[in-house]
Amino acid sequence: MKKGLVLILICVAMLFAAAPSALAQVPSDEYKATLEKMLELSGAMASAKTMVPQMVSMLKQQSSASASFWDGFQKKWEGKFGSRLAELYAPVYQKYLTLDDLKKIVAFYESPVGKKLGASTPAMMTEGMQIGQKLGMEIAAELQQELQAQGK
Repeated sequence: MKKGLVLILICVAMLFAAAPSALAQVPSDEYKATLEKMLELSGAMASAKTMVPQMVSMLKQQSSASASFWDGFQKKWEGKFGSRLAELYAPVYQKYLTLDDLKKIVAFYESPVGKKLGASTPAMMTEGMQIGQKLGMEIAAELQQELQAQGK
């Protein structure tokens, strides 16, 4: 149980690692809403939202709560995940992008090519993660061979 919970906590920590501990300037509601829209249009939000059912599935294995509890819990988080993510990311984005910048990015994602990119992003990220895993396995295999060659 502890191993699964630790894994979940690591995943959540990595997701929110960019959130600063101290805010220099609190982002406005308009900034957060525009960021959330940009994340939705870019496809980044869809990719991030796939984590909710994965986390709930892992947590479900560690608990004896009813299936209806887990269904409700998952639906609740699927509903609020986007706004919560945008709220946590807003201070980070605000350090690098103005509200005007975000509005221009949103305008791009509302264009035909932007829509195509946004629709394709989740699939490209999934395929990219698979490529990254394959590369990681290659690195591990080569490391193992080199260590064996050195007698270690």
